[in-house]
Amino acid sequence: MPEQLYSENYRINPIPFDASDDRIQFYCSFLSTWKPGFTGKSAGGTHAVYSLVLQGKYHLYYKERKYTVPEAHFTINRIPHPYTKAVTAGQFPLVRKSCMLYRNAFHDMISSRLFPDAHTTLPLRNPEKVEKLMDSIHEHLGDTGSVDETALAGLFFQLLHELRAQQKKNQLPDSLNRALEFIARNLYDPGLSRERIAVHCGVSVRTLSRLFHSELDTQPAQYILRLRLEQVRNMLALPRLSIKEIAEQCGFRSAGFLARQFRRHCRMTPRAYRDTVCRLP
Repeated sequence: MPEQLYSENYRINPIPFDASDDRIQFYCSFLSTWKPGFTGKSAGGTHAVYSLVLQGKYHLYYKERKYTVPEAHFTINRIPHPYTKAVTAGQFPLVRKSCMLYRNAFHDMISSRLFPDAHTTLPLRNPEKVEKLMDSIHEHLGDTGSVDETALAGLFFQLLHELRAQQKKNQLPDSLNRALEFIARNLYDPGLSRERIAVHCGVSVRTLSRLFHSELDTQPAQYILRLRLEQVRNMLALPRLSIKEIAEQCGFRSAGFLARQFRRHCRMTPRAYRDTVCRLP
């Protein structure tokens, strides 16, 4: 009997894909182990694949290009056509945790805004934090009760922001990194302020403002507002959510305050943005 060169533990989302629904929709998550020399079949295209390499490395072939993904790296694959093959590289087994999402317009819009390339390989400063998020996604899909797709979407947003944050940490001072992490964890808290951020980071408000200005060319309040408005634009693509609900979920004190800030920075009201930009083909 031939040796088994791979093993894969899948958890499939029992909720079927609805092409008419513009929300984040997971297909599955899985843990895979490929022994040295194993070649995976052609796959991808209709799904977006997010993978964390825990051990080993592999080569991904797409048309005339070869991508290499090593240990402690994360790969995002939104290539519109299936890749040709994937091959384990080196002498160690490839171990990775992955999840697959259905590619609809809403998913591609959010993912591509943070990571524009259709195939992206990211080195990780703290792969353990990313692994915890991947494990949480896997656990939610393995729930014997009903799958909470809202919670899964929230975990997906956390995953994207954590990946983005880890890419920025390589060049920024430690105090500013702590501030950005604190903001990410508390972004939707209406009480988030520069005073709270400064206390958490152990610096004065003046020092905090100076760090934001020198490193990011902005101020804490403007940085928080920009992140919240970015999430508002994403959520406006979901017609089932009212402007009031979006304001509450994104940390704004009221729908009126959100509307004023949105119009000031985006040159139109949230409703006009939903009726025009979000309905473009």
